[in-house]
Amino acid sequence: MNDTECPSYLRGNVMRVTRQNGCGQPQYGDDNQVTSDGFVSVKMSAETEEGEEVSVTKANGKTCISDKPDDQLKWYTLEMEFCQVDPDLVQMINPTWEKVLDGQGDVVGYDAIGELGGGGGFGLELWMDVYGETDSCTGQEAQGQWGYLLLPWCTGGAPGDLEIGNGAVSFTFTGRTKIGNNWRRGPYNVVLNENNIPSPLLKPVPKKAHYRLIKTTVRPPEPECGAGPVDRPTPEPAELVVTGLPNEDPRNTVRVFVDNHGFGPVTVDWGDGSEVEESIEGRWVPHTYGKDGTYTVKVCDKQTPIVCVSKPLTVPLPADEPVIELSCANDATKPNRILAKMTMPAHSTGRGVIDWGDGTKTQEFDASKSQGVASLTHTYSAPSIYTVSVRRTDQTRFRARDAIQVPCSGTGGQAPKVCPPVADPADQTGRTVSLTLGSNCTGPTPTAPKVQVGKDTTDPTGRTATVTVDNK
Repeated sequence: MNDTECPSYLRGNVMRVTRQNGCGQPQYGDDNQVTSDGFVSVKMSAETEEGEEVSVTKANGKTCISDKPDDQLKWYTLEMEFCQVDPDLVQMINPTWEKVLDGQGDVVGYDAIGELGGGGGFGLELWMDVYGETDSCTGQEAQGQWGYLLLPWCTGGAPGDLEIGNGAVSFTFTGRTKIGNNWRRGPYNVVLNENNIPSPLLKPVPKKAHYRLIKTTVRPPEPECGAGPVDRPTPEPAELVVTGLPNEDPRNTVRVFVDNHGFGPVTVDWGDGSEVEESIEGRWVPHTYGKDGTYTVKVCDKQTPIVCVSKPLTVPLPADEPVIELSCANDATKPNRILAKMTMPAHSTGRGVIDWGDGTKTQEFDASKSQGVASLTHTYSAPSIYTVSVRRTDQTRFRARDAIQVPCSGTGGQAPKVCPPVADPADQTGRTVSLTLGSNCTGPTPTAPKVQVGKDTTDPTGRTATVTVDNK
């Protein structure tokens, strides 16, 4: 069991604002981030949408139906108060406002134009101090301990009221969070990885997340007036999804979908001596092989070509659908337990989801580390005939289904065990054999014809087999 820490946070420490495009992705290059400690407070207020109440009253005045769905979180409204005004930071919050330069080209202020919003938005990071006893600083690699609050996509920056009087002048800006971000792991080193080296977030931020709050042992960035660069980090190897053409026979055309984690173009080497081609990420790239064989597709990040991922392929490409086999796994204490064996296509990621067909929660599995095969057991609560389905998670349209009688006997949905066939000496043509069902088998005679035993799908008990005899 992993340990869980419950720290207490206090005081804001440092803020970093990062410019984003219309897809919620951080923008790389010069003048795309500002790190500041000149803020007074950041307030987040949840905006929710109440579920619509449904109420029906019967003719006798009594309640017939009364229900109300759960409320939904729409966004968080932000209110940020600053005691120091960084014009570059203001311009990132509201890109329609323009910076004002002096004679030497330095930024000295901004023009508050009537337009609000515009641009793609901004990512907001906040570091806080940690109070209390924790184990975060026991390792020598730890630089301290801080609370880290990330709002991966904010938009709608607008100014608040401004009052100038006999006292300090503060500036207030508002905004709101937005779902659908593409921050993913982020462009900055904010946590320690498994090797205790500062790295981006270990787990990508979900698109539906409004914010993430964690404790980190990586020191916050130093505040600095003015905009700084966002360096493009070294990306993780791209993720590949491979399929063929649905109606092609033989399946010599391979389609590869490249997810480069938002880092842009890639190069694709198909491994057959053809010219290496460039492709943008987030699209299907097709290629037709001229002859059958085994090939290795290599996809590399264009800007950092040492970051690559390889995928072995067999052409013609096997079917894209997974294969499911159901069998009995019952005993005296669990008479309704079955075993599901899932074989995933070699060109898939190996990850899938199984639905047991009885209304229970689906289960995820990963067959990538076991030669594409995964096995799971499930115990049903009541006897019946159940249809079990499996689907790939990288391409959900590829599925497989099979049915099984519960409780089952023998091998359930598979053909029963058949001993090797023995030739019948009374038939000189050699086309008659004797078969034995069970475990007490004797070896076949050398003259036995080739026999194929398959499952009879018309028998739900699984105790009937189909036999095909070939004497060639």
